[in-house]
Amino acid sequence: MRRYLFIFLGLLIPLALNAKPTEAAGSHNPGAPQARAAHARYICVPSLIWRNPELCPPHGPGTTAYRIASIHLPNPLPELPVLELPHDEGDEDEDLLPCPYAHVKTLPLNVYRHPVEATMGLPPVRTMLSGDWWVSVDGLVEYEGQRWYQINEEEFIPADALAFASPSRFQGVYLTEQPQHPFAWINRWIQPSVVPQGALNETVGGLNRYQLVTLFAEERRGDEIWYLVGPDQWVEQENVSRVDVDTPPPEVRLGEKWIEVDLFEQTIAAYEGERMVYATLISGGRAATVTPPGLYRVYLKLQKGKMSNPDVEDGSPAWYFIEDVPWTMYFHGGYSIHAAFWHDAFGFQRSHGCVNLAPRDALWFFTWADPFIPEDVDLLYIGEDMPSTWVWVHFTPPFE
Repeated sequence: MRRYLFIFLGLLIPLALNAKPTEAAGSHNPGAPQARAAHARYICVPSLIWRNPELCPPHGPGTTAYRIASIHLPNPLPELPVLELPHDEGDEDEDLLPCPYAHVKTLPLNVYRHPVEATMGLPPVRTMLSGDWWVSVDGLVEYEGQRWYQINEEEFIPADALAFASPSRFQGVYLTEQPQHPFAWINRWIQPSVVPQGALNETVGGLNRYQLVTLFAEERRGDEIWYLVGPDQWVEQENVSRVDVDTPPPEVRLGEKWIEVDLFEQTIAAYEGERMVYATLISGGRAATVTPPGLYRVYLKLQKGKMSNPDVEDGSPAWYFIEDVPWTMYFHGGYSIHAAFWHDAFGFQRSHGCVNLAPRDALWFFTWADPFIPEDVDLLYIGEDMPSTWVWVHFTPPFE
């Protein structure tokens, strides 16, 4: 029996090698959709891939090389329609925010109504026990050779207990036209490769964190995705936060403002109808405190407000309390979009569930989103009869 099987296989191999293509070979347009082979009878040797790529599987070393070689980038490369927003690079850190902010580095810490009461041994008005405390600073006083910061009316703490914040100066982009290509920010310094998973391109400089790049093409290699960001410059997906133009959710009416929060990419985009007008990086909730996906509407705008951990009390290591968080928009229960002055990790998960923005981005979204709130109005509840901005939060990995 085994002998007849060998004879049968020996007859099949020449037939497979001598089989003729079902369609005549001709000129191939790399931009045209590639048809899958009707029968798996063809051995995709390199010469066949280049003559008749439509007869070969869509992926594999040979077809990948063919697609990469077929990419013809325009010269010069098109630039994103970005408008540089005016701001003074010489601004001090506190000029980015409504007031100076500082982290409490010494706990527990007593808070006194006046420095004189501390020197007299009188009891404090309250005590910060544990966790993560951030305070807004109103002023500095000196009493008997010791410096004290005032953090609220009739609340003083020693100056050496505080470390002032260094807020991020990062800012996203305002788009004057609809982007024609996906774009992204580099998340960490990286040297691009000549081809996906290939040697590093040493002829070009490295790409820096927060650098904006255009994604001209993409290639999948196993469980990796690689993006072409320039001639012979490929970067892996995990090193970027990508932005794509999306269509409005069905509930959004023509011309309404809406915000897209992409939890996988850690990006946010502002839309007016179908047109993207602004995009930037976020820090969404960590795995244990994930930002809830869904379609919501902004129901409260707050110029400055206090935030704390609702699940524990002061005394727990998990406690946090942040005074006067600026430019906050609540969209679902206690979840909001707001400025974060305490970190510079945008593009990565960092928050307790809210959508963190760099200060300049937070102010832009707060001012742009409907309804408008004047600077002299601290808080605005948005009724059903008022215009309100939609917020679409989703987690959509590109691997699915």
